[in-house]
Formats: sequence, C-alpha cells, structure tokens
Amino acid sequence: MSCDCNCNAKCKMLGGLEQKIMDALWHSTTAQKPSQIVKTLGNSHAYTTITTVLKRMFDKDLVTRKQKGNVFYYTPVQDKSTYACGCLDDLFERLFDSYGDEVIASFNRMAKLQKIEP
Repeated sequence: MSCDCNCNAKCKMLGGLEQKIMDALWHSTTAQKPSQIVKTLGNSHAYTTITTVLKRMFDKDLVTRKQKGNVFYYTPVQDKSTYACGCLDDLFERLFDSYGDEVIASFNRMAKLQKIEP
C-alpha cells in the first residue's frame, strides 16, 4: 500500500518532545541550532535536553545535521507531509497484515457513518 507522495520509509513514531522539535524544524525555512529550538519551544526545556534528543533523532535518521564551528544545525530528513504519509502507510500495512477483513469492515462502517462511498 502506498500513497500519492511516494514515500517508502517505515514510520518512526515520535515521542512528545520529538514531535515538538520536529514541528519547530518543519516550520523553519532554515537549519536550526539547538538554542533556536529551545527558544521556539518557549524555553520550556533545557538546552542539554534538546541537544540529547536531537542527537537521538539524528541517530534514528529523522534529522540531518551540519557542523558550523562547534555548533550543529539540524534539518528534518523529510517534510511533514511525507513523514505523515509514511507513518500512515506503515500503520495501514500493519493493520491489514494483522486484521485484514476486520479493517476493511471497520473502514466501510466508518465510511457509512460519514456518508462516504467506499
């Protein structure tokens, strides 16, 4: 199963802080250093917490980084739409693999409730 955005990556579900960091990166037009992300998040998390989470996100291939001087600048590997598409593809694939007919019946039931033709 694939969507129109041609994404092929398996979804890496994000934790709460990872989601906030990704949202900050997705909303930025330029690569961001950790201190900028801390500021974007309203200084609600310590600089060291953000750098630790960014390092882990880099290790998971969610973000890329480039070093300038002694600071890393981060960008998302995928845009938000492509990432979401990959997550949905992965979710649907796992649901169909595990529950097949039950998933189809549930989608049909939801479509009828929403008056959508399947």
